[in-house]
Amino acid sequence: MMPQVDEGATKALEERIAKLRKGGRRTVTYKAPTNDEERAYAAWVRDALVAATERKEPPKKAPEGFSLRVLGDVWLLEEARKKKRGAGVVVMRTGRARPILVEAPHTFYDAGTLPIALSVFDAQAARVLLINTVHRYIDKPAEAAKDGGAKDEKASAGKDKDKPKGTEAEGDEVDDKDDDKDDDKGAAVEEPAGVDRDEADDANAAAPVVASDVAHAERSFFHAAHRELVALVQGAVTVQIHGFKDDKSEGTGIIVSAAKTNADAASLAARLGPAVTDTRVKVYPTDVSILGGTINQQARACRELGAPFFHVELSRTVRDALGADKQKRARFAAALDPIFARPLPPNP
Repeated sequence: MMPQVDEGATKALEERIAKLRKGGRRTVTYKAPTNDEERAYAAWVRDALVAATERKEPPKKAPEGFSLRVLGDVWLLEEARKKKRGAGVVVMRTGRARPILVEAPHTFYDAGTLPIALSVFDAQAARVLLINTVHRYIDKPAEAAKDGGAKDEKASAGKDKDKPKGTEAEGDEVDDKDDDKDDDKGAAVEEPAGVDRDEADDANAAAPVVASDVAHAERSFFHAAHRELVALVQGAVTVQIHGFKDDKSEGTGIIVSAAKTNADAASLAARLGPAVTDTRVKVYPTDVSILGGTINQQARACRELGAPFFHVELSRTVRDALGADKQKRARFAAALDPIFARPLPPNP
């Protein structure tokens, strides 16, 4: 049986996330956190998690440039409207929830992953949903930034007062349907040359790191939230959703990887099979040698903390099918249950 989902609450959450992502394809200037900003943000996430879990009042203070919005039974830790910098958004379920973190770090580049992640968050009654709010490649590669400095930062973007501080009541996979009018004013997003970091198993052979690629940059608000949440949520399991072009692995619809953590990728793949009977589900690295997410920063943090991490890659055909068929998407989201057995022992 598929879980009951509050359609009204889901729609309100979708609408709010759409506003937070507005301008994120081309016009927002991405800015990674400083050391102090990262510490303050992590502490805020920690305080919010404790309050949300215990159904207490949300933290009254937020870091500069951020606010907490109460939206029914979920809280959104979000950027202030006039201070967008691509920090992403943390959606936190209050009260009872399963210790699952659902993440979609490339929602502009990996078209269709946002509605799928939202469906999984609802179907699994997950504690947290993490979403990026700017295009993966809106910023410049780290090597280029060293030479360009402020010039590159300016080039990466096109050229009511905030409520009280603290609270408020793809390259080749571009999703044109979600494009904002604002974004047309900005410079085109260019994909860096080299091996796509999602496809690589060796960081030295991959494309240069781009600061706005929150799945691979060492420092971001997205990653700071992930680390804090995995460390604090008892029994935390992460499910991170990505997309790939069909020709990267022909005949394959879904690739499930444990990204070298103690997650049981084979069992999750077996669970997904009946939910997507018209496509093949493969496991990295036994069935396929790419798209394993092994140099993913969130996977690395999970390895360090001994927590399971599932890297789930969906072909463009699968994403389009799930996006077009609400019932099919609901079946997939219900099947994507990462809690079914004790984690495997860590690799020696």
